[in-house]
Amino acid sequence: MIVLNNHTIITEQFPNKETKIKDFDSYILEGNLLEFTYQEDGDLIKLLFVKKRLDQDQVNCKLVINYMPYSRMDRKIDGDLFTLQYICAFINDLNFEKVYVIEPHSAKTIELLHNSEAIYPALDWLPAIMDQMQFTDQDRIVFPDKGAAARYENAGYANSCIFDKTRHPQTGRIENMLLKRGDIPQGAKCIIVDDLCSAGGTFLWAGQILKQMGASEVYLLVTHCEPRVLSGKLLNQDSPINKVYTSTSMMHETHSKIEYITINLENYV
Repeated sequence: MIVLNNHTIITEQFPNKETKIKDFDSYILEGNLLEFTYQEDGDLIKLLFVKKRLDQDQVNCKLVINYMPYSRMDRKIDGDLFTLQYICAFINDLNFEKVYVIEPHSAKTIELLHNSEAIYPALDWLPAIMDQMQFTDQDRIVFPDKGAAARYENAGYANSCIFDKTRHPQTGRIENMLLKRGDIPQGAKCIIVDDLCSAGGTFLWAGQILKQMGASEVYLLVTHCEPRVLSGKLLNQDSPINKVYTSTSMMHETHSKIEYITINLENYV
């Protein structure tokens, strides 16, 4: 989905599956803000068409990427292409005035994108969630791995804990998790903070360990959540996760354990 200056761009499809985009000349301003939500590769073609139409009017445009596509492929792995590099090059060629990326999976995205800036709304949501849960010094912020710790650890929250996890080198499946730093007091409320949830295996495993160590409640705050989470075990009634806080950057489906939080772009752009 593409939104220009708060107006959704209307797209259709020809019988041969080529993309048709309805003209949006009435939405165009001197300075424009384009919001891009990736759902499939065809959305990248739509982004190309919309930007080229704006270029015809010789107007400035800033881009907000709600979820950076291919952000998992942020390094060269034997046997696989470094696709994030190519996607960033594609966006760079579109020559946006500024590119904002909401919760990039790694610093590599910002390194590869020209004129880019990362936005971390989870850090703004966290204080309100902590107040709602009546957090005390006995409660804990939990990072599921060193990547999450590096992303959020310097946000100024005391009493944080960090997990260490080991993945199988070929399959990428988690083989082991352990609490590397911090402690879990008996009865503590815990909030696991990360950028991305797929099926939720990492958070399910971490939640089980936290409960075994004495946590009374475990919550997940994750900016991007794939619809795949609905088919996993993370949201089951017997799951150790009490609730998932997330945005609509990747899904909109309702569930009793999911609470959506709005990203107010005017606070960042």
